[in-house]
Amino acid sequence: MYIYISSGNGIDEVCRALWHFSKWLEKNYSFEIISVEKSFHNCYKSILLKSDDKRFKHLEGIHLWKSTSPFRPKCKRKNWYFSLEYYEENKNEKFNKKEVIYQTMKSPKNGGQHVNTTSSGVRAVYPKFNIEAISYSQRSQHRNKTIALDLLIQKYEKKIQNQSNRIQHSLWKKKKEIQRGNPRKIFIGSDFKEQI
Repeated sequence: MYIYISSGNGIDEVCRALWHFSKWLEKNYSFEIISVEKSFHNCYKSILLKSDDKRFKHLEGIHLWKSTSPFRPKCKRKNWYFSLEYYEENKNEKFNKKEVIYQTMKSPKNGGQHVNTTSSGVRAVYPKFNIEAISYSQRSQHRNKTIALDLLIQKYEKKIQNQSNRIQHSLWKKKKEIQRGNPRKIFIGSDFKEQI
């Protein structure tokens, strides 16, 4: 699964909270860091992680760091909110050629005697993703089958890429939207102790 941790609009104190939170996660969870958007020293705007640790599901939501500002001593605000969201990885990303259904057909093109009398055209259908590809450009059914399969794989890869792009766009939108209140976990002070 992918875990996205965001500071929202990225004010300095919340970016520092994300840095503290990442250190807290390192002590308690196993994960791989995919990307970190840094603000400045010991401050992160956002973090993208990958992990098989199912405990991350229990961390989804808003988190709060209660602390005076380490950057603005006269700031009265002491509540700094950030969010954590997880996204399940699509495990069915491998294309399975055994699931492709082939249908033969006559070419819709005008042509000679061979085109009009044989079913050399091929439609390849991948029902799992509801995509299909057709080839009737060659005189041989075998070659058309190969071309249709290649076209189908290209459509499949494009569909997977579009899904990935939608997830990334969703993460970008979430980055800007952090609601305050009702935190999942609360951390206290500059030493970032979890309130139990």
